[in-house]
Amino acid sequence: MLKFLSKIYGSVVESKNRNYDSGKKEIVKCNVPVISVGNLTTGGTGKTPFVIFLANMLIESGFRPVIIGRGYRKKRRGYILVSDGNYIVDDPDLAGDEMFLIAKKVKAPVVAHENKSEAAQIAEKHLSPDLIIIDDGFQHRNLHRDIDILLIDNNTVKEKELLPAGSLREPISSASRADLIVEIGIIENQIEFNYNKSEKQKIFRAEIIPEPLMNLNGSSLQNEINKDVITISGIANPQRFESSIKSEGFNIVKHIKFRDHKRYTQNDLKFIIQECDNTGINRIITTEKDAVKLNTYKSNFEKNHIDCYIYPIRIEIIEKKKIFRDYILSKIEENKGNE
Repeated sequence: MLKFLSKIYGSVVESKNRNYDSGKKEIVKCNVPVISVGNLTTGGTGKTPFVIFLANMLIESGFRPVIIGRGYRKKRRGYILVSDGNYIVDDPDLAGDEMFLIAKKVKAPVVAHENKSEAAQIAEKHLSPDLIIIDDGFQHRNLHRDIDILLIDNNTVKEKELLPAGSLREPISSASRADLIVEIGIIENQIEFNYNKSEKQKIFRAEIIPEPLMNLNGSSLQNEINKDVITISGIANPQRFESSIKSEGFNIVKHIKFRDHKRYTQNDLKFIIQECDNTGINRIITTEKDAVKLNTYKSNFEKNHIDCYIYPIRIEIIEKKKIFRDYILSKIEENKGNE
């Protein structure tokens, strides 16, 4: 049944792409360059840390970007100014966890909106950026992009089925639309998996790099902690998070997994505290995305003598970082004249 539904889904995706490719469907064009960061699956390839890396790189190069994303599971529909570059909304559930995290780590305006093309037009008019970065924009073809960056990891390569039977949002062949492909980590079966359809398409490799553990208040730990821990995650790829924690030498006594973009409630907190009591473990390690929401309950953790730590990560282009930067800057300059 699921494979049958995947065929229907695939037909819809193919028809949509064909209409955009042929010019039958209208594409909104901004007056400043637009860079899209996206993937082919339903999450877990590192889009958020890559957007943070890209935005900070461009800010260091003198640009004033605005970052736009959907704000998955945010409380309110429509346009939300998550940050103006200085002030950040005080409720991560209003912004969506990913956009809130980006706002915390990038000194630039951040906007959450389901309609990215509409958000881009509003942001261009009211925030005066000199470029726009779209988080998770590969499938949002209604908005013209000057640079299409596609992230591919090993899970993407191994996935064979479209939604709902699998996790692919588009066929692998859609990778040919990308100007630039970034491989996250080691990609297996590279010879068999050839997604480089164009001689102009650039391919780079990036690594997810762990950073030192932090407290919920954002300060780095000064001392080693006991290796027996409970992990908490509400992300698309909890296995990757679990493997990373284990690779740091921790013994995961229990991994409490919630759905992606989980909104934490008092009942969830009670459940977490109960699990700590049941296992006798008072040390929790969670992701940055979950931490922005669990921070609301910091005093509850303290009251119950539970230490909650954040496992931060960053993404870095390896081997060809300068070439990557120069390519992005040259494409921006090239498209400035075409706006």
